[in-house]
This record gives sequence, structure tokens and C-alpha cells, in this order.
Amino acid sequence: VSPDAFVQMALQLTYYRIHGEFAPVYESASTRQFLHGRTETVRSLTSEAADFVVVMESAASSGADKYDALVRASERHQTLLREASGGQGIDRHILGLRMAYLRLDPLPGETPMSDEGKHAIEAFFSDDTLAKSTTFQLSTSGLFPAYYLTHTGFGCVAPERAYGTNYIIESGRIKFGIEGKTKLVGNGTDVELFEAELRKTLLQLKIICEESNGIQVGDSSRL
Repeated sequence: VSPDAFVQMALQLTYYRIHGEFAPVYESASTRQFLHGRTETVRSLTSEAADFVVVMESAASSGADKYDALVRASERHQTLLREASGGQGIDRHILGLRMAYLRLDPLPGETPMSDEGKHAIEAFFSDDTLAKSTTFQLSTSGLFPAYYLTHTGFGCVAPERAYGTNYIIESGRIKFGIEGKTKLVGNGTDVELFEAELRKTLLQLKIICEESNGIQVGDSSRL
């Protein structure tokens, strides 16, 4: 299980336990290997991640079931991360198409777009599924290891039931910076509750990984 995927699954499971629903997830992937490259989106809520959450919440699931689900979700996440970093994501491509449609004029000699073509494009960009899938309830970013997690932040991009978090994974600990825009009792963002539930979730996943790999539970070197 990769460290980053471990954190991503913990964040998704935490969100589900608090709000009772899955969250569209944004994770930033670096595209610095390309000239002028910056980031691409890793859409961390995969079918495998959703299955992992369901297995974790099922009373019928054994520790082995939960670990196997975590491994499958982690492997899928790593594939998406590699693809996004390699320029194979979809979000920057869609953004480019949107900007080209809104701002670019036809090239010299190019036939102007028909009204039918414009309607088709506008229907795509206003599609409810696209809108929901890009309303990221979890906006996340991993940082390079550093002693301090200060003067940093990763803002949430939705007003309700949404969180922004950056994190640093070290050999002996994981640091999180968590923020939210609102706090409405019963249905809104609750950063304090998210933090407390995330601690419990991380500990539970740690124990599951230890037991499934024959590691003594509670070994501090494996935190």
C-alpha cells in the first residue's frame, strides 16, 4: 500500500463516516516533467475506493477483507496518479476545451461552428454529472517532507460539507492541515469533527495493515 494512497483512502473513509455519502475528491499531481507543466487532477474517488469504504463499513467484513480492499484501492490510485503526472488526466484537457470554445475565434478559412455544434458543446459543459464530479468535496494535496507544516494550506472549493487538506507523510508521522468554509450543525462542514474522526480512521487502518502483515500491533516504528 503506497503511503499516499493510504492517506487518500483514510480521507475518503473519514468523509463517508461523517456525512454518510461519498465525496468527489481532487488530489493534485505534479506535471513538472513537462515544459511549463504545473498540475493535473487525480480523481481519487474510484470504484475501488468506493468498494473499500463499503467493505470497511460492513460488519460482515473480516480484517483480511478490509486489507484486500485497501490494497485494490491503493493499486488503482497509484495507476491514476502515474497517468495524471504523465499528462493523461482529463481535467486540464477539459479546461482547455472550455477556454478554447469561449475565447478562440475560427482560424482563417475555417468554417464557423454551427448553432447545432454550439448547443452540443454547451450541453456537455452544463451536464449535471460533470458539474457534480467537479464539485470537489475533498480538495487535497500531498507536500514534500518538512519539519513544519506552516504558512501552507489547501482550500476547499465547495461551500458546504467540504474540506481542504494538505499533508506531509514522514517515516514516523503524518501531518495534516485541514480547513473548511462553514460549520452548520448536522449537515455542514465540521473541521474539528473531521480531524477527530481522521485520527480514529488512521489508527484503525494502521492496525489492519499490521495484523494483515504479521507486524506486532502498536509497534511505534511502523506508525
